[in-house]
Amino acid sequence: MTQSNSNNSQINAVKAYWIVLAEINEPSRFGQYTSVAGPLIASFGGRVLARGDVAVVVEGTVTGRPYLIEFPSYEVAQDCFNSLGYQEAIALRTGVAKFQIVIVQGFMPPVLD
Repeated sequence: MTQSNSNNSQINAVKAYWIVLAEINEPSRFGQYTSVAGPLIASFGGRVLARGDVAVVVEGTVTGRPYLIEFPSYEVAQDCFNSLGYQEAIALRTGVAKFQIVIVQGFMPPVLD
């Protein structure tokens, strides 16, 4: 029974991430999006872990600036993206930036006894 409880707490502790590639075409107008999206993402417990100010593509082709945003869970990451507030923020970047976003569940390796 202890093992089951331990596994359940591990599953609940798994974080999720937005992997974002952002092609910003009009930096002067992009601030309108970030001023809305930043606080909204934070309200869902999201936090930016990496912002591609310094990045190098070592394999393949990547367009855009990479971002990595952490959320408390996969469900919360999806809820944030699907929220009315974030959908409204997306409208602010239409014609200003093109995003590719993947929501991915984190991985917690099994605890070895």
